[in-house]
Amino acid sequence: MDSLRFLCTHRVIAQCPLPALPPHLYPELFKAAFQDGRALALQELVAAWPFPELKLQQLVRDLKLRWDRPAIECNQAIIQGVVSQLRQQLEEPGRQSSGCQLRVLDMTGLCDYVYNRTPNGQTSWSRTKGLAEACVEVSRYQQQFQRRGSKRHKRCSGATTAEAAPQHPGVDVHADLFVDKESNQILREALQIGAAGLLRLKCREFKAVDISAHEIVPLLESLDPSCLRRVELCSLGLTGFLEILPHLTRFPELRSLKLWHIFMDGS
Repeated sequence: MDSLRFLCTHRVIAQCPLPALPPHLYPELFKAAFQDGRALALQELVAAWPFPELKLQQLVRDLKLRWDRPAIECNQAIIQGVVSQLRQQLEEPGRQSSGCQLRVLDMTGLCDYVYNRTPNGQTSWSRTKGLAEACVEVSRYQQQFQRRGSKRHKRCSGATTAEAAPQHPGVDVHADLFVDKESNQILREALQIGAAGLLRLKCREFKAVDISAHEIVPLLESLDPSCLRRVELCSLGLTGFLEILPHLTRFPELRSLKLWHIFMDGS
């Protein structure tokens, strides 16, 4: 028999929009929304998250998930909740009514590919690619907003530069990144935004599959050196590996290097 607490949390997250909630209920409601596959409720909860950190694995690791839960939509909703909050902060920099305090979204320790399983088969989605797309989206919106603000200020005052506005500190997303041919380009663009962006990728584990050393090196050069712990490289020639090796010395916290299918290529 389900507990009264269980029944109450699942009843609350069925409402749209969610009612005003005390902060201490957010973790339990998040678990209920994730377990039930309620993407809209997850997005609302993340956009108003009242704590500095949200550690996804810690919240969902003990849940009994239904096989038909829309897992892709739930993961996308978590990311979109952060994006919508950052966009709101850009548009209304002094607005604090939402109560959102989120500064770190931790998505480490999770399989990169997320699946929706249905009786007709399954579809997949890459968390690395989704996060990279979100970083680029926020950065572009940030640039557009700053350009509009600068133009408005020029029309009003004739000044050549815009007034300094309060700057939201942004959100760091800690993740294990899996890069392949499909995600390589967008991930490179996201990492090059770096500290200038409001949504910043911090990589703990970096895995590259079926891309060349020439493509891997710029990605490594764009990573925050203080965060990387493990690197895994697959399907490289020995010449390519030797090209990458010197770039790993910039990571003082690196603890593991795994090599898969490294082949002799005449070097």
